[in-house]
Amino acid sequence: MRRLADMPIWFRLTGAIWLMLILAWNTMIIWETRVSRNTAIEQAKDFASTINEMTMAGLTGMMITGTVDQRDVFLDQIKELSSVRDLKVLRGEGTTRIYGPGSAAETATDEAERGVLAGGEAVIRVERDEHYGEHLRVVMPSRASANYLGKDCLLCHMVPEGTVLGAVSMRISLDQVNEAVDSFRNQIFLFAILVSIPLLGFVVLFVRSFVSRPLSNMSDSLAEIARGEGDLSRRLTIKGHDEIGSTAGTFNQMMSTIAGLVKQVSESAAAVNGSAHGLSESAGRLAESSRRQNEQSVSAAAAVDEMLGNITHIASSTEDVRERSRESLARSQEGQRSLAQL
Repeated sequence: MRRLADMPIWFRLTGAIWLMLILAWNTMIIWETRVSRNTAIEQAKDFASTINEMTMAGLTGMMITGTVDQRDVFLDQIKELSSVRDLKVLRGEGTTRIYGPGSAAETATDEAERGVLAGGEAVIRVERDEHYGEHLRVVMPSRASANYLGKDCLLCHMVPEGTVLGAVSMRISLDQVNEAVDSFRNQIFLFAILVSIPLLGFVVLFVRSFVSRPLSNMSDSLAEIARGEGDLSRRLTIKGHDEIGSTAGTFNQMMSTIAGLVKQVSESAAAVNGSAHGLSESAGRLAESSRRQNEQSVSAAAAVDEMLGNITHIASSTEDVRERSRESLARSQEGQRSLAQL
């Protein structure tokens, strides 16, 4: 298996950008899905509030017109809405005390309904069960007011203002919300794929054109310079002022510096060679002069030897002359003695 460092730069850059795109798209899809779901839930809450007001307005109208016995028909008609899974109007203690407990459908059946009737705090939350699936559970209290939809509740119910008269309990289906969110997520995912493919193609083209190809050209030029048998005059081509161009410029400066150093060394070597040649010539002249001096010394020695021979010969001749002089003297003296005897 090839190491990551052995793979081409364009492949590594493209892979890194692709991973970043995947991370960015996934983050965006998750965020958009969450925002869309929260928005849809808020819209479901507004829809539930509208259903609550519509129900209470309809029941108030029925009480005024004396058609309260048609309330079940009215509620069943509202239940026919595609998003409404369940709808009940509960009676509170103040209403039960005056009008009776009502039917079983008007009695609280779970903790959420009993808690709203007891405390008057609305319950709005997302729940999930096997029967209704995922839905928005809404229980909204109805309080006695001197001016509720233009009517005075206190006249009929005879309770202090703010007393919980009942509640509207409903379940708003989130199936359409989930389908819309899933459809939106799938559309974003498809859009991300359709955008990423040409974008990755552009990234590959861009990286290969502005990163890989200039680096490859610079590598080829360096290889040619390395095979140039010491030609320090060759330079890299600079096509821009980016990092690659700056590197090529720095390399060219280095080559110029090396060429200058080599030139200085060559000049110094030439100077040393010239000095050595001059020294060699001086040594040759000195050797020639020494040779002549030696020859002259040999000649002088021969002349001295000859002169010594002559001196020796002269000395020998002088000795002979002196000996002969002595003999002449002796003879002369002997002749004188002979004359004297005569």
